[in-house]
Amino acid sequence: MEDQNQFLSAKNLLDSTSSIIVALPPDPSEDLVSAGLSLHLTLLSVGKKSQIGCGSEVHIGSKLHGAQEITDSIGAQNLVISFDYHEDDLEKVDYDVRPDGKFYLMIKPKANAPVPDVSNVKYAYSGASADLVITLGIGSLEELGKIYADEKKFLDEAKILSLNITPKPIQFTKNSLHHTSGSFSELVALLMDRAGIKPDPEAAKNLLGTIYGETKNLTSPRMTADTFSTIAFLMRHGARLPNQLAFVPRFAQPAFFEAPSAPDDEDDDLEENLSAEQEDVPFPTEEDSPVADTPYVIPPSNLPSQVVPQDWTKPKIFRATDL
Repeated sequence: MEDQNQFLSAKNLLDSTSSIIVALPPDPSEDLVSAGLSLHLTLLSVGKKSQIGCGSEVHIGSKLHGAQEITDSIGAQNLVISFDYHEDDLEKVDYDVRPDGKFYLMIKPKANAPVPDVSNVKYAYSGASADLVITLGIGSLEELGKIYADEKKFLDEAKILSLNITPKPIQFTKNSLHHTSGSFSELVALLMDRAGIKPDPEAAKNLLGTIYGETKNLTSPRMTADTFSTIAFLMRHGARLPNQLAFVPRFAQPAFFEAPSAPDDEDDDLEENLSAEQEDVPFPTEEDSPVADTPYVIPPSNLPSQVVPQDWTKPKIFRATDL
């Protein structure tokens, strides 16, 4: 029951927010990256505004789709320009917005002080803003590293949903989905399924591929009914197990409603025989038409026309005097 309440609370949070930040801890495992990245891609595909950030470089294989979406910052409101320079060498900082619409920032050094080296200039963003932050695999906000250091004020006040695969309690938020699962990818897929969210096709492939690897090709003793349920859910949305070919149904023989076609030579002979037989058969005139609805019989095709009795080719007329 507690698990059901957690999934329901997480679903309500996702439904009620339009902008979301997914935050990963530094040096994440491939499972954490797959789970966070797939959640981010799916949120984008259902019309949410989403960002994903990690406080360190992410080292993963090329098989995960969308890894370029991960940045080292979750801020998007302020442009930050940084470079190496000593404060004692600085005279003043000024800016100018010229008629051409361009913004100019001027760094004026003191007399005899070195000019700032443009090769060291770096650009970044700060000032995070979102309705909801989703964290994966952390026990405290400090474990986010650089992301927390850059956006401490925002994260301390933000609405946060914590995802974890252990039931360990946390203090930094009241909103948590801590469910015992074999992997974070399985947990995220299960959340999508329970929340009624259709995963992005590439996200489904990321998740299923990671689950397959984390379960040692589906042989791990940690697999549960939830594992198989999430695999089926992901396969219904376009994912396939590694090295699994697409299933294409084939018929071993023609379907029962498809009549086999005769060779062209047999068709031509059949048409010629029917035409010849029909030409030899005289059709009745109106004067000789029967008074009763007696069916007209065509001679058998295997009999030559000269041996057919004459009365076979004439309509049968019955009169009262014949009785």
